[in-house]
Amino acid sequence: MRLLLQDLRWTDGGRDRTGCLRIRGRTIAEIGRGLAPRRRERTLDLSGHLVFPGLINAHDHLGLNLLPHLGDPPYPSLYAFGEDVFRPERSPIREHLQVPVPDRLWWGGYKNLVSGATTAVHHDPFTRRVFRRSFPVRVPRRYGWSHSLGYGKDLPGAFAASRGWPFIVHAAEGVDEASFAEIDRLDELGVLGPRTVLVHAVALTAAQHRRVADAGAAVVWCPASNLRLYGRTAAVGELRALGVDVALGTDSTLTGSPTLLDEMRAGLDTGLASAGEIVAMVTAGAARIFGLDDRGRVAEGLAADLVVLPDSGGRPADALLAATPADLTLVVVGGDVRSAAAEPAEILELGEPDAAVDGRERWLYGDVGALKRRILEASAPWTPEENPLWSRIG
Repeated sequence: MRLLLQDLRWTDGGRDRTGCLRIRGRTIAEIGRGLAPRRRERTLDLSGHLVFPGLINAHDHLGLNLLPHLGDPPYPSLYAFGEDVFRPERSPIREHLQVPVPDRLWWGGYKNLVSGATTAVHHDPFTRRVFRRSFPVRVPRRYGWSHSLGYGKDLPGAFAASRGWPFIVHAAEGVDEASFAEIDRLDELGVLGPRTVLVHAVALTAAQHRRVADAGAAVVWCPASNLRLYGRTAAVGELRALGVDVALGTDSTLTGSPTLLDEMRAGLDTGLASAGEIVAMVTAGAARIFGLDDRGRVAEGLAADLVVLPDSGGRPADALLAATPADLTLVVVGGDVRSAAAEPAEILELGEPDAAVDGRERWLYGDVGALKRRILEASAPWTPEENPLWSRIG
């Protein structure tokens, strides 16, 4: 799509900027003041709006987002939680597994899309047949991974085979002695290094914070999931003070927040990071950790992954932290509008609003209604009504 977004405000390098964005193909082709429409270019006047780079959800299990919170926390560790909850013979895990994998993944895609997350880092196998350009959001494929020390196999082999890409692993997820020992064990195995991405990193001593920093590893913070399961979360202030890159992730609805916007507010509520720091964790910081050099900023030549919302006149970071999915005016993924409020959808001739998000009509890419019907048919007689997103997207 050739698209001209006029008269927006955004923050770049700490400076407030205003202007127009010209999108051609999948990239931001031009930024300037007073850009005039060109032939065959759709134009949208967005005065009174803010634009952000598409948000990056640094940790999600896309196929687990039909589940509600399960278990009886607090738990001492990831492994105690897993033993308690992951029982395929029990409901709702049993019915959840009856839903075809592509439909589970697509629901996870919509979870991210409605919250402005244009990129979701999937901590599970890359399902090539699903994660095509037609998927609601972008899923990076250049990563290596293992679930964890306890559930993974041959971590050194998986690390070596990951082609120099970021290597993602759950680590130090818990509060017991074994959780505190995991960082040392990863270091002994040669898996702690500049491309290691440690998810959760709750159980770290001050010395281990320094070890992570010295290794050049990064951390993904999932505060809502951590606080629910273990009653504590990573010491992100100490990690960032030592120069550790920190990104923010939702985990799945099984343990964490329903959307990335909710997770951002959960992070703010901890008092461990400011609104501006949290926005950086889901934009430029996450892009840096995962080698997504075309994302994370609003700049010429970078990907046209964008989130637009009303401008309250205050600091942009505060506006984003206060936003709900229903507040988002536009979500653009790779130059394609994938979510739009009713008025811009009409102007852009996308079609009539065909969905609702948090009770507000909007146009959504794909057919979320048909997806929900397939899920209900596959999982009957159970329905995912306890899932925190089921009633919010429809």
